[in-house]
Amino acid sequence: MGFLPGVGGFEMVIVGIIALLLFGKNLPSVAKNLGKSFAEFKKGVSGFQDEIRSATREAEKTVTYTPPVSKSTSDDRPKVTVSEASSEDDFTAPKFDLG
Repeated sequence: MGFLPGVGGFEMVIVGIIALLLFGKNLPSVAKNLGKSFAEFKKGVSGFQDEIRSATREAEKTVTYTPPVSKSTSDDRPKVTVSEASSEDDFTAPKFDLG
């Protein structure tokens, strides 16, 4: 069967016999109610997916990206100095000081 991988025809027959034994004459109404419940569940999932899609579209409309325009010269940039590690700090990364 397509929607339940690993469940063949023989297994479905066994499940049907068990359902018949459990529900007897009420099996058609149980199946009907189960079908209605499944349809409602699908509608709810579809509505949730629609809400997510519309929220994503709204977010894409409101967010616009404008790349920054850099007209700075070397004098406008912050000065970066690197201090050397002392002899006891041989295994540490260099320290950067943004000034």
